[in-house]
Amino acid sequence: MNADASRIKFDTKTIDFFWLLGFSAWRAIEVYSPALVLATLIGIPLDQALNIDAERGQYEFDYKQRIASAQSLIAAEQTPDVSWPTDVPQPTADRDGLGDNQRKAVFDLVALALAFALLHEFRHVMYCADNSAPSTLPEEEIGCDTWAREFMTSGLAAYAKEHGHDYAEVHQKRAMGIALAAVIIHAMTPTHAHWGNRQYPPIAQRLTAMIGGYNLPPGSSFWPFTACLLIALMRQENRPLDIVAHSNQEMVEALLDRLR
Repeated sequence: MNADASRIKFDTKTIDFFWLLGFSAWRAIEVYSPALVLATLIGIPLDQALNIDAERGQYEFDYKQRIASAQSLIAAEQTPDVSWPTDVPQPTADRDGLGDNQRKAVFDLVALALAFALLHEFRHVMYCADNSAPSTLPEEEIGCDTWAREFMTSGLAAYAKEHGHDYAEVHQKRAMGIALAAVIIHAMTPTHAHWGNRQYPPIAQRLTAMIGGYNLPPGSSFWPFTACLLIALMRQENRPLDIVAHSNQEMVEALLDRLR
């Protein structure tokens, strides 16, 4: 996915990648939420809570296999070249046809994540068309992330009122979609660029720009969902998780700080 002064370029494989990684990343909840609950409830280090969860091993192995399968799509010529998990539905526009509510929830979050990515690219188009881009490419990337986030989270009160939704729930859902987009962008960013280069800012800086600073209630589902996504990223990179946090919000903030 990329953009110039006149268009955004992507293909069906791009859509398939967002779909497959989104459905795969959703499973981070079942892998890491038991340890997250234990760690925040009794105030023990997260890595200690992970070790206490005797059933985590197989769940985590399966999760990493799913993520690896999704990431293999990046290098593949086309979607049929990768092994598609049997329990992940094929991409479809028929949300109601997915059946259970979990799949419908992931459908919505994947759609929001893809919307974020397209808005990010649209900001690149605007920069090119207006000849107003920041002086460096890393600055431009952060600018596009920030603009896309603001676009998706502004005017929510009017939207919620018009469609008969609760404002807090709309805000929470948009934020969760952007958190999923952050994980997908992390997967799309070449490993050698994670610490930043002339083209990309450090990936931790991008994740913070997308995930950090939400004014959501402590009990919002955004916090445990995002914490599980970030724990998964940290575990993939074998980073230490000797973090003590007494709430899911505190855990998200500590994980973002540790990623830097």
